[in-house]
Amino acid sequence: MKDKRKKFLYSILTVNLALIAVFVLLFSFYGPILAATIFENEIGLIAIMSRILILGIMSFFLYRKWIRQEAIYISDAYFLFGSFFGMLTWAKVYDLIYNPAIISGLFDTGFVLLLVKIRFFIIIANLMPILYIGLDAVLVYINMNTNKEMKKKQFNKLRLRIILVFVLITMLVIVLAPTFDFLNLVFPFITIVSFVTIAFMFLFMYKNKRLSQANGLLIGIAFICFIASNLIRTILISTNIYYNTIAEIIDIGVNLLMFIGFMTKPKYAR
Repeated sequence: MKDKRKKFLYSILTVNLALIAVFVLLFSFYGPILAATIFENEIGLIAIMSRILILGIMSFFLYRKWIRQEAIYISDAYFLFGSFFGMLTWAKVYDLIYNPAIISGLFDTGFVLLLVKIRFFIIIANLMPILYIGLDAVLVYINMNTNKEMKKKQFNKLRLRIILVFVLITMLVIVLAPTFDFLNLVFPFITIVSFVTIAFMFLFMYKNKRLSQANGLLIGIAFICFIASNLIRTILISTNIYYNTIAEIIDIGVNLLMFIGFMTKPKYAR
């Protein structure tokens, strides 16, 4: 088990070091070009940097809780929760290049569309850990409403198929998207439907007392708030780019609520 633990630790460290190297190169190349735009809203920059720090700390604590368990598996809730916050951390680092590149107007349409598609790919990847856990609600529902109980192994195959279909459809939409406006029109609908589904699944598991490692009620509420914060972000940014700071602060509050939900066991599991 110690060898397995070391293997996981080295893998996580390797991935993060590789991402650090990638972003160092990106900032080295595009940073000087976008410097004026990046520092145009200093308060906004502080807000997003604060969010990156907070998300990184959340991811660290969840990974630490996972790695300290006697048996560790990548399907474990704490690993998946930690991965969710870890990917969200790097997504916000990407936003330090992505947002100024779009706002600056210094790049051609084709390059901006590529940046947008990469950001949406990151959103889909970020959803996967939470969707994987949330789909346990499907197993609970099937076993509650059918005469024959579905075995865990059989359900895992069904879960992977659902995730595969979701990933293929969304990736197809992203890859084939002809314009930035098309993605902005279609993709928010996909993400909102995904967030609503995830919120419902966690609330369903909480109601039926089937999630013991986390508080499904808080997580469900957090994802409903996440939907609201994304709508507010869209309205604020379309009104005034400086309101992005307010949107980041709102998202910090939502992420903290998620983290509390991930770290807190429900009353029925205590």
